[in-house]
Formats: sequence, C-alpha cells, structure tokens
Amino acid sequence: MRRFFLLSIFVLAACAAPVAPEPTATATPPPTRAPTSTPTTAQSAPTTTGYFPELPRGRTAEGYQYLGNPNAPVTIMIYSDFLCTSCAVHTLDVEPRLIEEFVVPGQAKIVYRHLLQLGERSELLAEASECAADHGKFWELRRELYARYNQLYFNTRETVIDLAAGLGIPRDAFTACLDAHTYRAQVQADYAAAMAEGVYARPVFRIGNETMVGSQRLETFAQVIERAARR
Repeated sequence: MRRFFLLSIFVLAACAAPVAPEPTATATPPPTRAPTSTPTTAQSAPTTTGYFPELPRGRTAEGYQYLGNPNAPVTIMIYSDFLCTSCAVHTLDVEPRLIEEFVVPGQAKIVYRHLLQLGERSELLAEASECAADHGKFWELRRELYARYNQLYFNTRETVIDLAAGLGIPRDAFTACLDAHTYRAQVQADYAAAMAEGVYARPVFRIGNETMVGSQRLETFAQVIERAARR
C-alpha cells in the first residue's frame, strides 16, 4: 500500500511538471542569386578604329562585303551571325592571323555572308553593319559587334548606334539608315540564298569546293587554301 501511495505521488508530480515548449520552425531565407556576368548594357566605346584599313574593301557583284584583293585567286566565304559564339571566336582569335598570312599578301580575299539565325537582333545587327559600310566602316563595326556578341541581347539598338558613333559614323545618318531599314531586304535575301545553298549551321566557311563547319584552326585554313590555290 505504501509503495502504491508513493508511486501515485510520483506520477502526479510528473504530470504537473511544466512541459518544455517545442522549438518554433524558422523559415529558411531564399538563397541570394549570384550576379550575372553579362552586363545589362554592353560597353559602347570601340576597342579599335581600324580593321586592316590598308586592304581593299567593297562589295562583290552580288552585293556581299569583301576584304582583300578583289582579284585574289582564292575566296574565303564566311557565313556568320553576329550573335554566334563560334563566329565570334573565329573573328577575334583566328581571322586576324588568317588575314595576315593569306589576305595581306594577296593570296586570298574574305567575303562575308549574313546569317539571321538568332532572331530579330541578328537582323538588326546585320542591317547596322551594312549601314556602317556606307561610311567605309563595315569591317570595323563587324569586329566591334563580335567583341560584344554575348552582351548585345540587351539594349541592342542603342549600343550599336553608340558603337557606330565611336567609329566616326555620323549618328543622324546611321540612325536614319536603321530607321528606314535600308538594307533589310538585302540581308534577308543573303540569308535566303545561304539557306538555298545548304547552309544551316554557323559559322560555315567555303573555300574552293570545300566546306568547313564551325570555328577552325589556322592550320586547317592553311591546308584548304593551299589546295584551292592548286586547282
């Protein structure tokens, strides 16, 4: 009986003891988003004002831009889009050496063809490059656009107008050319012709009767140019 009495007191004491409150769940704050590496607006100050300015430049009979001796025995035909990563790699890294080795000595000329594979901005930039050609700055603006290919998805029009002005192209004349879409039909026709020729990738290079897809090493170009020169 005594044992039962003591056990009852223990149970009552335990039930009367205060219960520790359960911890309150704390909401986990959302992770902080890392800043993007691509600026909202591309730097619009040109990095150069000339792109092999000593070389002849102009349009082919079809209206395509060329650089180098128009009578060079070998033509390097480039099909390219201004928003294309591999196209930018070629233009910035390989092409200057290609020009020094083969275009400057007169062995080859470069002909540029417009691809409009990445939407309205591709078309706008293609038109802008042709507007720059009216002022003798096609190759200069082309180089500046490729230097910013991954930034031109933002404020595209404003940036290209600033770039043109930085190259010495009158802002009013350049803007008027863009507003009038002076070269829209031409770049669209060039793109349509490229597709009719079976060009669906970017960049594509045609030298003689050989076609290369994607950015290539200088050594590869050298071999193809030498074969074309022998034909």
